[in-house]
Amino acid sequence: MAHLSLEPNEQDVLIWALQSAVSDLGAEIADTENQEFREDLKKRKAVLMNLLQRLR
Repeated sequence: MAHLSLEPNEQDVLIWALQSAVSDLGAEIADTENQEFREDLKKRKAVLMNLLQRLR
């Protein structure tokens, strides 16, 4: 398991970027008709949300 040390401002920017990516994925999931691709996007969104939770 890797360890990453962040300055407070770096953490804030990373949280912002992850929140933005989660939001974008939500819209993309809703617009995706391909079931396999949709499931992949949902898995990616879950990973990002887990990272967000751990950063907060």
